[in-house]
Amino acid sequence: MTAAVLIGLMNACGPSEEEIRQREQARQDSLEQVRQDSLEQVRQDSIEQARQDSLAEAREAERRRNMVQFSEDGRWSVQVEAWRSEDKAQAQISTWRERGYENAYVIRHGNEATGDIWFRVRLGRLPELEMARNLQDRLMEEYGAESWITDLQSGAES
Repeated sequence: MTAAVLIGLMNACGPSEEEIRQREQARQDSLEQVRQDSLEQVRQDSIEQARQDSLAEAREAERRRNMVQFSEDGRWSVQVEAWRSEDKAQAQISTWRERGYENAYVIRHGNEATGDIWFRVRLGRLPELEMARNLQDRLMEEYGAESWITDLQSGAES
């Protein structure tokens, strides 16, 4: 009976060494799981941030690739049409302005003596050749408009 009382007292005084070891192991396992979860969250956040950064870089590259900025003193112009009739060329200016190209204009080109006169419809003045190419690409994509880039300083067309 004394032995039973001693065993009862030992159990009543607190957990056994095995229970303490199991509790400590459970606590360690729980801490390890929290650490693993935190590391996984940091990894996922890092992947998401890298993805967002990559998308932002791609959008910026696309924006630069498609950038078209007109300038009064730009060197480049994009010719979209040429007509023998000045009236027809002027009418086309309205069409281009309705499309948002307020800088559309007509130039007269040719030889008065021979009567070989053309009225060229052009868009803008662009400061950089790359912008003229971007505009040319946009015009083809949006309107199926073939065009020529003109160097306004030299008069050369491409």
